[in-house]
Amino acid sequence: MTVRDLFRRTQVRSAVAFTLLITVSVSALFAMLIVRLADGLEDGVRARILNTRDALLAIDRRYGFDELVSVVIDEAESVREADSIFAVLDGKGAIVAGNIRSERPFEGWRVLERSHLPDIANDRAGHDRFFAVWTPVSKGMLLIGRSDREVQQARLILMRSLGWGILATAILGVGSGIYLARGAQRRIDDIANTLSAVSAGELARRVPIKLPHHDLDEVGERINAMLTQLERLVQNANQSSTDIAHDLKRPMTRLRQQLESASEIDSASPAIKGILEEAIAEVDSIVSTFEALLNIGQLEAGDRRARFIDIDLSKVLDDVAEAYAPVIEDSGFKLAWNTAQSPSSIVRGDHELLVQLMANLIENALQHCPEGTTIQLGLTNTSRGSVAHVADNGPGIPASEHENVFRRFYRLERERSSPGHGLGLSLVRAIADLHGASVALADNHPGLKVSVAFPSRS
Repeated sequence: MTVRDLFRRTQVRSAVAFTLLITVSVSALFAMLIVRLADGLEDGVRARILNTRDALLAIDRRYGFDELVSVVIDEAESVREADSIFAVLDGKGAIVAGNIRSERPFEGWRVLERSHLPDIANDRAGHDRFFAVWTPVSKGMLLIGRSDREVQQARLILMRSLGWGILATAILGVGSGIYLARGAQRRIDDIANTLSAVSAGELARRVPIKLPHHDLDEVGERINAMLTQLERLVQNANQSSTDIAHDLKRPMTRLRQQLESASEIDSASPAIKGILEEAIAEVDSIVSTFEALLNIGQLEAGDRRARFIDIDLSKVLDDVAEAYAPVIEDSGFKLAWNTAQSPSSIVRGDHELLVQLMANLIENALQHCPEGTTIQLGLTNTSRGSVAHVADNGPGIPASEHENVFRRFYRLERERSSPGHGLGLSLVRAIADLHGASVALADNHPGLKVSVAFPSRS
């Protein structure tokens, strides 16, 4: 199963869609969480700055500006990784303490990039920022700032967690979809194989039921009920046709015998004998129609499939050509078939039925083509199987009639006055269907080409 075939499965597409939905929802939730957490951590950084500022302001009020400067110097020297910044300006605006000397006073809160603070830019690697604020003191200004490194680290951890979560969700979702698709596909394949077998004539086939309460098995149960009803209807129809054909064939046979007996009476005039012979020919035509209908009914029932063996199609064509060569030549036709150049082609089938199939096609050409027509037999092997064909250079059949001629009793307008019952090609299709083959008509330029494509043995 290719990737394209895999993603055609409903379960896989549903799993992928569900995975995308969950991924988008989780991503949106994590985004909101990251924003809220980052805002909370930033508020915490500002709160710690304000606590430090309040403590230094208390020192300034109680012990004076000089003590504040001394404390700031100690704090600035104790900061190893420069996660905090300090600066004290005297009344003239000169820096008297702190670990940064390039920043001038500003109003309210400001975010300072470490890379823009040359005094501490190289203290540690990173791209963190500082939340900073200037505050007036007794004899100058006090700057206090703190790095948002913890905020960035928390945001990075959350982003990585989100990435791994999305990856795990995608793997779990798609994997579960593939797992479910394989189980469901087996049930769908069972249904498809059963329907294919039924369409090929195996009316007794049923969909296997594994879990009665599974939705696909419930569908299978309904299909089985439908197939049971279909089998019953087909059996009844076939039985009715067979009974009718049998019931009519017997009296027609007796009628023929009576007509033959009447025609043999010496006192019968030649005119009466001619009429009786025409009646006998009509009875023979009716009997042959009944036999064709019986044969088609038996083929559609699929009973002959149990007799299938491996058969070489070239041998079938050899037998047909050998049997019909004298008839074709005596009728003024020509037969083209090269046994030496025909490839070996093994199919599963019934030799007698395949001979009948090819014989019907030859008889169809003999009946509807003028004298001098060449009838050609052919056999080719393809990647999909074997194709046997019977072609002629006669008048052919209009493309609009190609499908109609397979209908029972259907005859072309120009052939309605000619002998025949219109069941020859119907019997051809019935035999082909029994073998899983397809029959196609094509223009032979001029004439008609009938191709019977047999599937490969696999």
